[in-house]
Amino acid sequence: MKNLIFMSIIILFLQSCAPLVGTIGMVSLGAASKEKGLGTSINDNFIKTKISNLIYKYNKDLIADTKVFVNNGSVLFTGKLINPNDKIEFTKLAWNIRGVNEVNNEIQLTDMTSIKNIARDVASLGEIRARLMSDKSINSLNFSVDVVNDKAYVSGVATSELEMNLVKNHASSARFINEVYNYIILNKDTR
Repeated sequence: MKNLIFMSIIILFLQSCAPLVGTIGMVSLGAASKEKGLGTSINDNFIKTKISNLIYKYNKDLIADTKVFVNNGSVLFTGKLINPNDKIEFTKLAWNIRGVNEVNNEIQLTDMTSIKNIARDVASLGEIRARLMSDKSINSLNFSVDVVNDKAYVSGVATSELEMNLVKNHASSARFINEVYNYIILNKDTR
């Protein structure tokens, strides 16, 4: 009887590890297939997590209205805030993290957002993502996109000037997009 209980406990623990191991494997596979490589992906994810935690500690209500993207130590903030002091604090928080070498704070200050604007932004974002994923000349895993008030923000690592221009063109040709802000880095590593 004791052996049966012991074996049941071991099987229970082994089963609960399977999702964790699977998740780690999938994250590693995804990071390795990105242009920036596994080491840089891990470092960028660490920076993003640290920034998100600091923002949460500063004011947990601000997390829902903003987004953080990190590529090769370059931080991009997007979203909407009401208080200009919060926007300044985001930049300060990011610069306090080791490994950050650039901060681009594109958070827009606004006192109200209409349902119409939100719907337009969601539609534009979906259209841009669909275009990036369907274009065989682009590795869509290497790019992040956000849309706020009809402005598209693209970031990531491109293998060539052509790939970067394709991403920018897809973003600018989406419905409702008035401006495209480009934070794409060209990979100069020719290995």
